[in-house]
This record gives sequence, C-alpha cells and structure tokens, in this order.
Amino acid sequence: MRIGVIGGLDRRERALADIARSAGHVAEFHHGRVGGRHAEDLEAIVERCDVSVIVTSVNSHGAVFIAKRAARRFGRRALIARTCGPSRFSLILSELARGGSTDELALVAVG
Repeated sequence: MRIGVIGGLDRRERALADIARSAGHVAEFHHGRVGGRHAEDLEAIVERCDVSVIVTSVNSHGAVFIAKRAARRFGRRALIARTCGPSRFSLILSELARGGSTDELALVAVG
C-alpha cells in the first residue's frame, strides 16, 4: 500500500519511511508548504497514495484544505492527525492491515 504523510516534522521522515517499509508499504511525504508548485505536488501525492495521513499540528490550513479536497476528488482515504510520530504511525499501519474502518482509523489518528 502507498501511504502519504502530509505535514509533520522533517526529522521523523526517515523513521516513518522505515516503519512503512518494514510493514510492506511505501511512504511518500509532503511537508505541507503550498506556495508555488507545492500545491500541485501535494495533490499528486494524494492521488498516488491509497491513504493519506494529514498532520495538522505543523501544517497550514491551506495544506489541510488542499489535501482533504484532493482526497475527496480522487476517492482516496484521508486521516486527520494532530501529530504523527513513529508510535502513532505504527498504530495507523496496524489498523490499516487489520482492515479497520475509517472511524476506527480516525480514533487511532486522533489518539
């Protein structure tokens, strides 16, 4: 499965990618900057990914809006998470592997 992480801290990117890879997934990252062509890059990641985790604590309102709109437009799952460190990301991946519903995943994402 391809998982997009929108926003979040740059320093956690490698750890999250390693967690995804060890679970048999591919993770893509977008830092939440939407000036210039970055909004198009954000939409392209959401389109390519099966599910996107949209991190709100370090993301602009514009990036959250664009990611949610793109997920609706492309028919992709999107989870809103205030933060997404390695522990939370592992829980989200476990719930995805278990086939959790959107409501269950939302509870994991929110904490």
